[in-house]
Amino acid sequence: MSGTGTVKPEQTQDNGEKIKTTSEEDIEKKLYESLKKHELPDYLLYTGTGGAKNWLKLDESETFPVARQLKVLLEKNIASIVRFIPTGMSLVSVGVGSGDKERVLLEELIKKNLAEKPASGKVSMRYYPIDISSQLVDVALEKVRDLPLERMGVVGFIEEMPLLKKHWRLPVLFCILGNTFCNYEPEFILQLVYENLEQGDLFFFDANLLPTQGSGEEAQSARKSVLGTYASRENALFNMYPLLQYGMDPDDFDFELLLGHVDSRIGAVYRTRKSLNILKDSKIKIGPETINFREGDIIRMGFTYKYTYNQIIDLLDICGFDVLNSFLSEDRTNAMILAKKRI
Repeated sequence: MSGTGTVKPEQTQDNGEKIKTTSEEDIEKKLYESLKKHELPDYLLYTGTGGAKNWLKLDESETFPVARQLKVLLEKNIASIVRFIPTGMSLVSVGVGSGDKERVLLEELIKKNLAEKPASGKVSMRYYPIDISSQLVDVALEKVRDLPLERMGVVGFIEEMPLLKKHWRLPVLFCILGNTFCNYEPEFILQLVYENLEQGDLFFFDANLLPTQGSGEEAQSARKSVLGTYASRENALFNMYPLLQYGMDPDDFDFELLLGHVDSRIGAVYRTRKSLNILKDSKIKIGPETINFREGDIIRMGFTYKYTYNQIIDLLDICGFDVLNSFLSEDRTNAMILAKKRI
């Protein structure tokens, strides 16, 4: 999805500047248009004050440990990661969420910058937290308020990268953290990143993985774990929020999650499939507009790809990226990869 393409600067107290390439009115309009087509893209789950609060609550829940596990992997390997990142780079993070992982990265990058120029006491760094949720951008900016760097928050879509990059100071460390990478069609997201990175830029992302493919007991256990995590009550409520917010009753519909195979250039990969199944005639009201649903209607939602580590490495090679370094958890369920586009 793309926004309006307009840029609206505003100040966020002492946190730094924030620009908006889309507005809450635009988002509400997209929600109406999507639900009219019986669709509910994942990015709409995070918007508004309620969406931001719900994500932060889900992120902290015991039943949905995806982002927390990736943060642990980052903290464990942060020194090795930073060794491969030159000083003076801006940090751009799309889908920043709470900004916890970005804080970990920035602290180490600042230390490295200061170590190379200790006399100045300053760092030549800029931080760009980007999210479709204006509230989450505010949270991310507040999280680094005490760090000695410039910062500019951006409310917008990753699809608007050609517009967003006009505000970046090059070179950039372009980050997609918190398993967000796996919520896009793989070749779409990698082509988008490839087309918008410049020579000297780096690409850093993480992914929650399947440790193995196949039909063995270990593979079956891994798939069962995925279903348990993504079909948990807490995640179901997060996915149901937009309908509840605009007036539907919890008994009017049900959340369903499936896990199946999808063919790709890297072989068969697993992908979740989510839907909201309407159980009785019902309606919601968005602004002045009303949407009616009939019993048996299905609202199609987003997805999450579940790759193995080797599949992601193969995908990067196919899409023109060279891996500089990678970090894999001992159980092979979480990975972080630092790459650059092949020139």
